Amino acid sequence: MSEAEIPLLYENGPLRIRYLEGEGSDLVVSFSGVGTQRAVEPPPEFPGIASADRRNHVLFVSDKSRSWLNGDGMANHILCCIRATADHINAERVIALGNSMGGTMALHMSRFFDFERVIAFTPQYSVLENEVPEEDRWVFFRKQIRSHPFPRVEKLRPEATKYYIFHGDEHRELAHALRFPKAPGISHFIMPDTDHNVAATLRGRGALRPLVQNLINGKPRQFRKMLSDLGGIPILQFTPPATALREPAAAAVA
Repeated sequence: MSEAEIPLLYENGPLRIRYLEGEGSDLVVSFSGVGTQRAVEPPPEFPGIASADRRNHVLFVSDKSRSWLNGDGMANHILCCIRATADHINAERVIALGNSMGGTMALHMSRFFDFERVIAFTPQYSVLENEVPEEDRWVFFRKQIRSHPFPRVEKLRPEATKYYIFHGDEHRELAHALRFPKAPGISHFIMPDTDHNVAATLRGRGALRPLVQNLINGKPRQFRKMLSDLGGIPILQFTPPATALREPAAAAVA
């Protein structure tokens, strides 16, 4: 499903928000990653999984500037659209879903909105060089960001939102993963022998859709069994290689 097939709901500068109507009472907010074409709007992320055959209402959030939510006023524009849509459909639950940059944006937005849960695949802890010096990807887009109101993933609210975060064990992925906050309510997993393409790898194994839908449908037992069968390791049980970043002594959650 392409962006051309999903009606545009809101546009402001590089920000595009599209809305796909559903039949149920759940709203999924799907945040796009960087995409593969620099001059093209990043395509909708997880359209089939988020929609679940049109059962769910879905907002697809795309940032053509690739600012990791640091664009001027972007967080507030997104927040207003989420609130208005949730009120319009009388949403019982609102769930955020994102991949890479989109996962980071979903995590940042949970500081301002009570998502029932956030599902983030390979999010970046930060795109600032001084925060994650090991990161050498997306240099072009990172250099375009002029201010950083969201310098790192912090101030998560596990008392209000359940978090599910997934990273591969490639060294740059671990550089981000090991810096993330840790607290009850933040379920963070390492997928062995994978890199930044965790979601694509799971899709190739036929596991991405059932895994995410178990989370969206509130079936944690089925999710955890499936993840275990796939080799997923809770980050607190993961032993990083000696060459990986040493875990910080403490990471703030509040």
